[in-house]
Amino acid sequence: MDPRSLIPAPDTIPVPWGWFDALLHVTFVAHILLMNAVVGGAAIALATHLRGSNTALAKDLSTKMPTALALTINLGVAPLLFLQVLYGNFVYTSSVIMAAWWLSVIILVMAAYYGLYIYDFRFDSSGARPLLVAAPLALLVFVGFLFSNNMTLMLDPVRWTAWFDNRAGSLLNLGDPMLLPRWLHFMVAALAVGGLAVALLGRAKGDQEYVRTGLYWFTRATLAQVVFGVWFLLSLPEPALRQFLGGNATSALLLAGALVLAAAALMSAFKGNVPGALLWTVLTVAGMALVRDRLRGILLSPYQDIRTLAVTAEYSPMILFLAVFLLAIPLVAWLVRQYLRSVKES
Repeated sequence: MDPRSLIPAPDTIPVPWGWFDALLHVTFVAHILLMNAVVGGAAIALATHLRGSNTALAKDLSTKMPTALALTINLGVAPLLFLQVLYGNFVYTSSVIMAAWWLSVIILVMAAYYGLYIYDFRFDSSGARPLLVAAPLALLVFVGFLFSNNMTLMLDPVRWTAWFDNRAGSLLNLGDPMLLPRWLHFMVAALAVGGLAVALLGRAKGDQEYVRTGLYWFTRATLAQVVFGVWFLLSLPEPALRQFLGGNATSALLLAGALVLAAAALMSAFKGNVPGALLWTVLTVAGMALVRDRLRGILLSPYQDIRTLAVTAEYSPMILFLAVFLLAIPLVAWLVRQYLRSVKES
């Protein structure tokens, strides 16, 4: 069967694709940084319990993670919507193929959210603190696995034909060589960003032990990313791999630029420069998001080019959205300042 026959016709879009693509990247970077902070923070809290060290750090993390997860969920809605605007005919199809798993994400995230609250509320009264944080951590890691399944499945319509042999919506993209390294690449990144979050918390509280612990996690996880990043790169289909290794100047430069930014973040961390590590990490994540977008475009190029999507030229909704977005920036900045002030005083 020709996989092109399984791809629905793309929807028209109200404004040129570049607007949605830019908003997809901005919102995705914000979401992934918070997601990494939550998952990495939970992993670090679990490690402190298992080692029997620095209970104060675990206590501090327990009070922050429920709020951080709520923000992660809210910030995750926007990039998913923008992805659906540009690639809806791919991601909706892959979501239907694995519908049972995909719908379970809502339940799993809610369970993890409540689990983090239980961990916080029962921190001082329960002797099973490792289990209380391990349970929501395991749920979030599994949710990440399901997202990796969907995001890889949408890129390969050839694999969609498996639905005809299993129409229960329970398919996963387990045969894709990109799946495991991609998922682990994100999970190890979470350890790095979680460590950076701990270092930022320590800097806000004036606690050098927190800073040292956070930078330790950040540097080790970032170095480990060399292994997982190379594995992910080598798992790419040959045409995509060739482009990133020099066959296409834009692809190769994007990858090289992201690696340079990661090296700068690592150097800042080794010097104990927490603000510098934060700046370079945000830029690294933004660079990697562009590499990820480039990979998506390469793999979907035989089927669709978003630059050719039909535009209906309905600008008023976008203007209203951008106006509200710009007005929200100072409000969010004020809320962040108030939150950081409360952290410093606690």
